[in-house]
This record gives sequence, structure tokens and C-alpha cells, in this order.
Amino acid sequence: MENRSVRAFVILVCLVSFSRITGQQLATADPESGGYSSSFFKTFEKQLNDSIPCLGAFIVYRYDKIIYERYFHGADSNDAFSIKSITKSVVSALAGIAKSKGLLPELNTPVVKFFPEFVQPRTKPSTVWFRGEKAWNDSVRNTLTLHDLLTMQHGWDWNDFQGSVNIFINAADPIRFTMDIPFADTPGTQFVYSSAAASLFGAALEKSVHTSLKNFAEKNLLAPLGMHCPRWDTDPQGRSIGCSEMFLTARDLLRFGRLYLHGGKEANQQIIPKDWIEASTKQQARLDYWDILPGANGYGYYWWRRKTNEHQAWVASGAGGQIITIIPDMDMVIVATCLFNKPNRGREEIRRIHEFVDLLTKPN
Repeated sequence: MENRSVRAFVILVCLVSFSRITGQQLATADPESGGYSSSFFKTFEKQLNDSIPCLGAFIVYRYDKIIYERYFHGADSNDAFSIKSITKSVVSALAGIAKSKGLLPELNTPVVKFFPEFVQPRTKPSTVWFRGEKAWNDSVRNTLTLHDLLTMQHGWDWNDFQGSVNIFINAADPIRFTMDIPFADTPGTQFVYSSAAASLFGAALEKSVHTSLKNFAEKNLLAPLGMHCPRWDTDPQGRSIGCSEMFLTARDLLRFGRLYLHGGKEANQQIIPKDWIEASTKQQARLDYWDILPGANGYGYYWWRRKTNEHQAWVASGAGGQIITIIPDMDMVIVATCLFNKPNRGREEIRRIHEFVDLLTKPN
């Protein structure tokens, strides 16, 4: 009798542990339960397929149920997509978790404190060319904070869509390269999108948690949600790339978006502090226009903000059409992923997906 009791107790513990690892299940329901007709999605799906030739997945989640889930062009629910810059939003979540554990210092901490090995004072004779400019850059670099990186207000002379980003991507040490980027403005004053900023922030976070971002994510974010990251590429120095190159399934992107919809809580467990969710999704930097983000109204901690038919949305966005859209007042999460195949038109796919989000938020 005692042995049976012991076995029953062990099984119960295993089941509880398993439920913690897998997170809440994703329930499904018919479109009507989400406020849409089946005929709406029939037309919607045809338009999706015709308009986005590289579309891999599209999921609509409302009232805690999946009301629409389709895969296109040979993709299926088991496929892990390259989520590109949605990785930045995941890094933001990891920062909130690390801060709650006392691992990440205050966001006003200067970045140079994390990388003293890259800070070399310039003691040059006054006759050296550009001495004043170098001294000014060194001075400004000392004021650059984690918050500046997290809100894309770094102050660098930078364009993420021109040649400088290619130098960063191909650098033998991208973090050393980033620490030497010249400044055009005072940090903390103006939004300028930069993948280098997210990589530098990710490298600082990795130093703070004393393990790779991938390991920290698996233990503290992904496993509690029932997610798994099969691949997260590293830079030439072995650091998890903070700006991109993470791979997740469409359903795992949904689980991540749902976590934000629910204030950072999953199955009664507070995964990300609620105040970090609020800070991440409110306007931290002014952004009134972005060419592929209609209705742009601010930028948070690696989260975009936009209005869709007067509804406030939070957006995680990646190159080539990888998007999570969270619409709190509609209790909705929308996920889209695209394949990096020949038909992919890059930024055009992002613009098209937002148009389909607007169809879903349009009043009946």
C-alpha cells in the first residue's frame, strides 16, 4: 500500500512539473466564438494567399482561443521560422526577467561599465587630426546607457538599412565594432533604429546573467511557456546575437505574444514582471512615422506601437514578414510568419501583413 502511495505521489509530482514545463495549452474554437463568420475567413484566406506569396503561417487568437490558424506554401505547425528582429522583443523580455532576479543593474547604468576592455582613453598630441572629435565621442560614449540602447536612442551616426549595418554584421567582433561607432547626437534624445544597439544590449545582458542568452531564455522564459528554441545563432565571438537569428514556431510566437496580453503571467506564474510589460509597451521614444508601420505612435523596449482602427496595438516585427501583433482592448494576438524564399519582397511583406491586421480590427 505504501509503495502505491509513493508511486502515486511521484506521478503527481511529475505531472505538476510537466505542466509547468509545457505551459497552458492552446485551445481552439470556431471563428464565430471570436466574433467572425466562417465566410469572413474564407475570403480573408484567399486574399492572404494571393497577396503574400511567401506567407508561411497566419494565426488569430481571441478570447483565449485560436479562432484561425493556417499554413501556406508547404509550411506546417512544426516549422521553426527565422523570426529576425522579433528576437529583439524576446531579449527585452529576458531583460525584464533578469532585472526581477537582481541580475541586471538599473537601466541608467552606462554601457561602458560592461565593456571596459573596449574603452581605451585617447591620449594623443594636440596636432593629431580630429583630436577634438575623438575626445567628444569618448565623452559622449561614457553617457550611453542601457536605457538608450533599449529604446533605440543611442545617438550614433547610423542607418540600419545602408552600408554600416553590413560592416557590423561581418565584423570579427561586432560588439567591439559597435563600441567604436561615432556619435551624431546626444544619447537619449532621438529614435534611430539600430540592430547594433540591440546586439550591444544583448551582450551586456549576457554578461549580467553569466550564461548565454539562449540558455537563460530556455530556463526562464521558453520552458515555462512550453516553448523551445531549436536554434539561436551566435556572433564570431560566441555570443547569442541580440538583434536577430532566433528560430521559433508560429505557435511559440503566439505563446510569447499571449504572455504580454496576460500581463506577463502564464498559468498563475508571473514569468515577466507586470511593470516591465507595461514599461516595455508604453511610449519610451517618440515615433510618429515609420514607412512600414501604419499608425505608428511610439516605441517601447524593443516593442513597436501602432494604432489599428483606433485600437492600440503592440508589435514585435522582423524582416521579411515576421510579426506578432497584440491588441489588448480586443483581447487578441495575431501572428504571421513568412518564408525566406524567392517570392519574399522584404519590407513589402510587413506592410501587407499590417493591412490584414487592419481588416481583422475593422468594425463589423
